[in-house]
Amino acid sequence: MAYFISKGTSIVGVATAVPKRRVLVDDYINTFGTDVVEKFKQKTGIISMYRTEEHQTASDLGYAASEHLLDELDIDRSKVGVLIFISQSPDYRKPATACVLQYRLGLNTSCAAFDVGLGCSGFVYGNHLMRSMLSSSDAEYGLLIVAETSSKQASDHDKTIAMMFGDAGSAILYKNHTEEQCSTLLKSDGSRFKSIIVPSGGFRDLRPEIETFVDPDGIERSKYDSYMDGMGVFAFSITDVPNAMKEYLSLTGKTGEEFDYVFLHQANHMIIKQIARRFKISMEKVPLSLDKFGNTSGVTIPLTISNTLGASNTGKVNVLVSGFGIGLSWGVSSFSIDSNNVLPIIYTDTIFDEGIF
Repeated sequence: MAYFISKGTSIVGVATAVPKRRVLVDDYINTFGTDVVEKFKQKTGIISMYRTEEHQTASDLGYAASEHLLDELDIDRSKVGVLIFISQSPDYRKPATACVLQYRLGLNTSCAAFDVGLGCSGFVYGNHLMRSMLSSSDAEYGLLIVAETSSKQASDHDKTIAMMFGDAGSAILYKNHTEEQCSTLLKSDGSRFKSIIVPSGGFRDLRPEIETFVDPDGIERSKYDSYMDGMGVFAFSITDVPNAMKEYLSLTGKTGEEFDYVFLHQANHMIIKQIARRFKISMEKVPLSLDKFGNTSGVTIPLTISNTLGASNTGKVNVLVSGFGIGLSWGVSSFSIDSNNVLPIIYTDTIFDEGIF
């Protein structure tokens, strides 16, 4: 069982950035027809999303969120000792995008910086990883950046995915030497790795021809486009995830009523409602953001926190979080957060010109 307890670290700030370009699901009516688009909106709850321009990357969004957060909280950047970048949309195959962000953000060279290639479960995994590293270090602060541009890997001809993904980046600041304890349950099932996959572009199949073909599901795509087994992922989401959430409560001795909010990965509205029902929690405690921003992969939880608590000034709240998806990988955690330090979502067209070759 991968159950972890970390002590002595707290989240002290959250900021999120999305691109300026807004895309409506209705924009796809000419591509897929009114019936398909209306059915998609009804099933997923997605109305719009924000998407990057050609050279704008996940790290650009993470950078904008981090700059905003560090400036607003007036953080001495020399005291940030750990930077973790979680994404499946890195700037390059190598080097690690975290090293580029350490440079762009003006962090000290004594800052440890590295990438983690996780998707929908990325925030939950990253939350524990950051706390674990920070608590065993002499650093005062750690910066977790979760950012994704999943829209760039979706076929325009795929009615199951083309209207689903938005782009976003979140920065989460952690402080060391506090009184908080955080417990986390993490799981994975690699036997289902083909459930959500981009088959080519990695070193298993490095440079296949960019040609489209019609899959057995009737969708035209290339090997560089995302493929998702919709029914398999749905079954996983409404079964394994609430089971893990119940297991987490049993391990921690907590109840669902103890939490002010339950922040779930924003896969689609139907999945979220099913999880809430099986977990026996009211939807009033389960905020949504996918209607405005779409499915932003690993960013959905901090984005939803920003969308819900940004500028709310409601003080400290206790939250339960669960991320789940590609891998397959999923996890559950809980912590407290001061809403006064959760910043409203910002919109950016920042591009790192120096990074374009």
